[in-house]
Amino acid sequence: MTSLITNNSAMVALQTLRTINSNLDTTNAHVSTGKRINSANDGAAYWSIATTLTSDNGALGAVKDAMSLDKNSVDAASSGVNAVVASLAKIKNNLTAALSPNVDRAKLQTEISSYVSEIKTTADNTVMNGSNWLSVDTSASGFNGTKNLLSSFSRTGSTVTVGSTSIDTGSFTVYDASTTGTSTGTSTTLDKAVTAVATAANVTAGATVTVDTTAGSLKGFMDTKYVIGGTATAGTEAITDFDVSGLGNTDADLAKIQAYVKIVDATMQQLQNGATTLGTTSTRLDSQQTFAQSLIDLNTSSIGTLVDANMEEESTKLKALQTQQQLAVQSLSIANSSSQNVMTLFR
Repeated sequence: MTSLITNNSAMVALQTLRTINSNLDTTNAHVSTGKRINSANDGAAYWSIATTLTSDNGALGAVKDAMSLDKNSVDAASSGVNAVVASLAKIKNNLTAALSPNVDRAKLQTEISSYVSEIKTTADNTVMNGSNWLSVDTSASGFNGTKNLLSSFSRTGSTVTVGSTSIDTGSFTVYDASTTGTSTGTSTTLDKAVTAVATAANVTAGATVTVDTTAGSLKGFMDTKYVIGGTATAGTEAITDFDVSGLGNTDADLAKIQAYVKIVDATMQQLQNGATTLGTTSTRLDSQQTFAQSLIDLNTSSIGTLVDANMEEESTKLKALQTQQQLAVQSLSIANSSSQNVMTLFR
């Protein structure tokens, strides 16, 4: 039966067309965005996981960038320490030569003073990211010789953890502008290091070496003062104060030069320990950067698995839906024409 009031065929055709258009809109969105999950409405569970992973990737990227900056600071300090050790080696060579009775110690001292200035310049200019770890002022407000460097970001359930690795700059502090000194010579890394220098530098005969722990004397490796005594007139000197130009060939003077040589050599050994710490830290940060990038790549892959559209499938579906849309339009047109056909009966 054909009704002029109710066209059931047209209603079915229209409903079919609406469904096809809705599916076509969804597929078009998948194709245009490249994602099958664009919001929580498309799949709450997958969208939530993907959003969390995306957020974690942002945090991992920030940690990776921070590690890059920290590694630059570590590498700069490492280069500075290596340069200082190289200059100290030249000073040691000149001091060793000064033990000979036939050398011009005044000329040797000129070279030694030049190398000391070279070390000062190196330490003062080893600046990275606005920070200097070789030339410091421990009396400055907020100073902290321990640097906590970002090294990781991890998530366990809903709990996130930002990890760090610490490095004690006291193991390679070259200069300290503080006039108050640090501790008593036994509590901090630097205190222990300069005490080790004095212990290693003790001359078996002629001159003994101890650390001067009075205020303003216990500082960096180059400006910590040592008491050099024994048969020679006791004196308190830092490496920056060493002067062989006025020393003669007496046993006391030669013992003092030997003390100089041993202090410089022991200082080099301690700074090399600091350089090892820096090198190890740099390697660790480099490894953590690589690992952080691996995590970012894995998260990105997981996000893609969860929300990315299968473009081959979506392309095929799009063509099919476009064809269905055309057929649905034709079907609706046919359904609507049935009423017009009835009109011919009244002509």
